[in-house]
Amino acid sequence: MSVIKSVELFFQEGTSDKVYNAALCEEGEGLYTVRVEWGRRGSGLNTGTKAVRVPLAAAERAFARVVREKTQKGYEVLCDEARPAPVAPPVGQGSASRAASRPGARVKLPQEAQLLNPIDEAELERLLADDRYVAQQKLDGIRLLAHVSEASVVVTNRRGQVTGAPAPVLARLAELAAGTILDGELVGERYWLFDLLSDEGEDLRALGYLERYARLEDLCRITGAPLALVPTARGSDAKRALHAQLAEERAEGIVLKRGDAPYRPGRPASGGTQLKFKLVKSAEVVMLANAGNAYLMGVYDERGALHEIGKVFAGTTNETRRALDEALGAGEHPVAEVRYLYATEDAQLYQPVFCQLRDDKEPEDCTLSQLERTSRAVVALEPAARGRARGATLPPPEAGGATARVLALLTRR
Repeated sequence: MSVIKSVELFFQEGTSDKVYNAALCEEGEGLYTVRVEWGRRGSGLNTGTKAVRVPLAAAERAFARVVREKTQKGYEVLCDEARPAPVAPPVGQGSASRAASRPGARVKLPQEAQLLNPIDEAELERLLADDRYVAQQKLDGIRLLAHVSEASVVVTNRRGQVTGAPAPVLARLAELAAGTILDGELVGERYWLFDLLSDEGEDLRALGYLERYARLEDLCRITGAPLALVPTARGSDAKRALHAQLAEERAEGIVLKRGDAPYRPGRPASGGTQLKFKLVKSAEVVMLANAGNAYLMGVYDERGALHEIGKVFAGTTNETRRALDEALGAGEHPVAEVRYLYATEDAQLYQPVFCQLRDDKEPEDCTLSQLERTSRAVVALEPAARGRARGATLPPPEAGGATARVLALLTRR
């Protein structure tokens, strides 16, 4: 194997200090592979591929796309004129800030979203009983932050990158006062709001969550569809009722937020004051190939090795299949979100369903550790449970979306 060309990239700003390397390699027989490495600067790097044993033209496109995507997100090419500093500069002075001024760069605002860490059932039970935490439904949509100014409305994704929203949503947001910054989830054509970061120019991020939420309630009283307020359950009884209803409705999950916690962008290394428990299993996966009657999926382990985890076709549409085939034909490996019943012991997804493409996620976010395995062994019931289970039946699925039904229930509470 010989390296035809390669590039070393780095990103430094705030708490981020990372590298990304790519190499276009000749494999022989007229075939080429694009190999990549990524991770924190100075530590062991993960490894992976962006195109595997493809013709030179496809490999060239994949290599160019990697470099373009990374530089648009703020990565800088390592050269004599640009080298990493000993310590990453503060937010506003690093790689992302310099990238915003480059021609053709994807515009990025400095405000990123506060992200959730997952919890297990034991932690869920503790937080349901803890009155310092409130609960909300985990919505199955696209995260959006809305920034309202005198001149325009700008919406950004979880990474702070400028993106789009439906015209009715933008029109309603334009009616709000300049200096308003909202955080929420776009579900279909409706923008569900759950946080207020700035109110007419007043920075609220240092306030506790319930203080910010109260201000958001006031704002939502003077606006209307397609903006809506995500209902909040307070107290252990209300939180348990919400959890039970979400489980019955087969909703995606439940979110627990500490009422006195400020807004902190990004995802903590562990724990945090905003946490999630998934009731429906989902994962971000790398789409590897059109396998004829379905799409082959993969994830990376902690060493960066790629693992095939099965195929998915259910849930795809003509539009999404065209987008997938176009990307795969160009030697790219797009990221998608899928739902599944469980992962087997050998990491194969059982009954996967395609949800959506995720251009706000990186292939390295698609990790093996996110998969939730389920034992298929038959469990012997204890005598007491055996009596309760006799004659039990599962409730039939109801028509309509779980999100709409649960939110309607909460609104009535």
